[in-house]
Amino acid sequence: MARPVQLAPGSLALVLRRLEAQEAAGVAEEAGGRAVFRAFRRANARCFWNARLARAASRLAFQGWLRRGVLLVHAPPACLQVLRDAWRRRALRPPRGFCISAVGDVFPVQMNPIAQSQFVPLAEVVCCAVSDMNAAQTVVTQESLLDHLMKHYPGHRVWHLIIRSFWMD
Repeated sequence: MARPVQLAPGSLALVLRRLEAQEAAGVAEEAGGRAVFRAFRRANARCFWNARLARAASRLAFQGWLRRGVLLVHAPPACLQVLRDAWRRRALRPPRGFCISAVGDVFPVQMNPIAQSQFVPLAEVVCCAVSDMNAAQTVVTQESLLDHLMKHYPGHRVWHLIIRSFWMD
């Protein structure tokens, strides 16, 4: 069995809320997570009077954007502590058009990988190959199919025997 994988270790979540003026202005287009992240990082990197915050903001990495305005960011532990301290002192600046309603640590989410079989059903392989070849506008013949299988499924030296036994003229 595969070992569990930790997702989002060492991350902070920022719960953002659109300012009412932005909503009233009819901002129809929902801001994308990366754009909101860049605006957040830019707003805090401009704090030249707080060199620690500006440096921490510049080291942030985008981790994700969840519905309802939750921005996930990742950084080295010292930088995350600077952000926590700035939030406590009410010095953390929101991205333009938003306010920050909460900041908190994200505990690692654990993912248990699902093991795959070593074998792929022959029908699945042939159908996928024919579909790929059709999408590439390649004529499917016994030889072109065999070439495609040898290229995309290396290590199966018996393709020519399998294809010849199942090929219908």
